[in-house]
Amino acid sequence: MDSNPVAIAIREVLTAIRQRKRVEEILEMVLSYCSNLANAVRGSIVTVDHNSQKLIITSVRGSDWTPETQMCKLSVGQGLTGYVAANGKPYLCNDTRTDTLYYPLFDNVLSELVVPIIVEEKVWGLINLDGLEPEAFDESMVSTIALMAELASFAIKLRIDLTEQERLQRHLIQSEKLASLGETIAGIAHEINNPLTSILSNAQLLTLHRGGTADEASINAIVLEAKRTADLVKNLLAFSRKESKKREVVGINELIKQAVNLKRYQLRVNNIQLIAEPCETSFPVLVTPQQMQQVLLNLLNNAEQAIAKTGHQGIIKVEGGRRGSMVYITVTDNGTGIPAHILPFIFDPFFTTKNLGEGTGLGLSIAHTLIENHGGTISAKSEPGHTVFTIELPMARSPMMTRDPRETQPLPRAAVQGLAKQAGRVLVVDDEAAIVDAICEFLGLQNIITDKANDGSEALKLLGRNRYDAIISDIRMPGIDGPQLYEKATALNPAYRSRFLFMSGDLVRESTQSFVSALNCPCMAKPFALQVLYQHLEPHLDQYSTRG
Repeated sequence: MDSNPVAIAIREVLTAIRQRKRVEEILEMVLSYCSNLANAVRGSIVTVDHNSQKLIITSVRGSDWTPETQMCKLSVGQGLTGYVAANGKPYLCNDTRTDTLYYPLFDNVLSELVVPIIVEEKVWGLINLDGLEPEAFDESMVSTIALMAELASFAIKLRIDLTEQERLQRHLIQSEKLASLGETIAGIAHEINNPLTSILSNAQLLTLHRGGTADEASINAIVLEAKRTADLVKNLLAFSRKESKKREVVGINELIKQAVNLKRYQLRVNNIQLIAEPCETSFPVLVTPQQMQQVLLNLLNNAEQAIAKTGHQGIIKVEGGRRGSMVYITVTDNGTGIPAHILPFIFDPFFTTKNLGEGTGLGLSIAHTLIENHGGTISAKSEPGHTVFTIELPMARSPMMTRDPRETQPLPRAAVQGLAKQAGRVLVVDDEAAIVDAICEFLGLQNIITDKANDGSEALKLLGRNRYDAIISDIRMPGIDGPQLYEKATALNPAYRSRFLFMSGDLVRESTQSFVSALNCPCMAKPFALQVLYQHLEPHLDQYSTRG
């Protein structure tokens, strides 16, 4: 067995690294071996806080250390330790009495050796050794301690790499779970949106048939609740999907509405009043909607948790507005508040006041990064019982956002009956018979001849016998689906390339988006208002012709 003390120290430290012992334990071992090899009266490991430019003593060896001396924080550049932290090179002081850089932390130190621990080309920390006599250390010892510092650096870098690998593995597992969840929700959303389309369409037909009867209020309630349910499904579907980095011009009110709708029920259950005060004008912003929703939901979740600690009636208010060229959203709560000494650090990565296992400390840091990437800012003000987070985003240089077509109020019966009486022939294709029946009944009120098909094969037979002004088709159907029907129909008659009107219960699905974006045809998200369907259809109704 090798009796060389340096070789023994290296072997023991490498064994600890191979066994993946904690970095703190390995650093304690390195300091102990360095102090013994150099016969130092005392030693320490000092870490560098590059944000505050302060030096922090984290491990000590030897006598005379007190809580006061261990709490001493020099600045980068101050003393021998600070000098090495600034330039990253070892420093050997043979006599502290003549060295102007020396900072007298202890009275009996006459020589000092400081060696940096370099991690990823930055001074992570320092090994500091004190001697009782002048020239207690020589150049050979500088090389030995530098070697031990390399081992410490290797252990730290390995821990960083392993931590990142573990983070990536967790992220991969989470991504796979979300992908699986997204597919499941997509199927559920499609199944929910189909009956919602039938409910909404038939409710609107009842309004047209009954006019201003006593039942109209009930029918309108059905319409509004169907739309609200559809919005919830749409928001949940978008949130569960793999995040798209594509930016869109979105109205600020729409961002507020999506986040608020997802949290309203949960907050009400927890006795928290949620107040949404959107802008009178929905100012446009160029954003990735999923990322903005992620930020707002994080703020709402934090507000909910802060209120839960108080035990009193909670209030969360979400407001929108404009200051010059910037559009803002504020989230205000009456929770516990953020202590003043903590407030400057809340956007720092991994900073959290929650108990172990309750939070990662990444939520606000990610929110800060996402908002900055959009050219905006996020800030917070807090006092006990009152916390306000403010998001500011540049207003998009584009025309104002139009309202969601599904928010259009149903036309009065008289207005619908007053639509131009145009002869036309339309083919309606959907595997949901109730949807086909409702659409055909509505179009019949407009004197439009309709043919029904409940699958792609039946539709192709009708296309072979008749010519249509337009084809209204679902996208996802068993057998021949919407895209396949479009391909076969346009092969029969190229004029149909611009005469399809698609509808779908899942416009968030990537395959659906790719298909729709490649065409010059409108696509409506189920459920939709019947008058919106007519608006898309109307330009094609002057081309009516049949072929027996």
